[in-house]
Amino acid sequence: MIQEKLYFGCCYHLYYPGNLNQALFPLEGDYYAFLDLYQKYISPIAYLYGYCLLPTHFHLLLRIKEMEKIEYVYSEREMLWGQFVGMFKAYMKYSKQTYQRSGNLFNKGVVRIVPWKKELICDLIVYIHQNPQIHGVVSDYRYWPFSSCYAYSRQDRRSMIAKEILLDPVCQRRIVEANTSSRLRVMDSE
Repeated sequence: MIQEKLYFGCCYHLYYPGNLNQALFPLEGDYYAFLDLYQKYISPIAYLYGYCLLPTHFHLLLRIKEMEKIEYVYSEREMLWGQFVGMFKAYMKYSKQTYQRSGNLFNKGVVRIVPWKKELICDLIVYIHQNPQIHGVVSDYRYWPFSSCYAYSRQDRRSMIAKEILLDPVCQRRIVEANTSSRLRVMDSE
């Protein structure tokens, strides 16, 4: 797995497909196992703004916490990517044990830095939420249970979504009232 350069306080969009388009999450329980590992490995170092787990790939939109908030454990930037590697390895081990798989589970992913502009962040969240519909997994993305869409539509404060975006009224409205034009604008900007 390639060492990605992550920086304290920066926002990132992570996209990882399964190796050779194989299913990352063959059964429902696999989605929950991945989210549990996210909580264990990544929640301590990052705020989550949006996610979508699909059978063959996943998207995460997050912001690495500021150094002052996590330097007691993660004092060096290189340690940040180590948390992601730990999560990926733990999920690969889970998957290999559950399905007797061999080889690499993940294909080379894409980790993009995202400028901290609220409009762009909101549009990217909409794009991430719309992925199940874009890829034909469901006919209406709002009903896909393995994305952060539900947390936004219900303003679920118990979710792992960062409250600063979840409860922002302007962003909340943009996300909940999303339409196709939002998706096109985000896709054109990538």
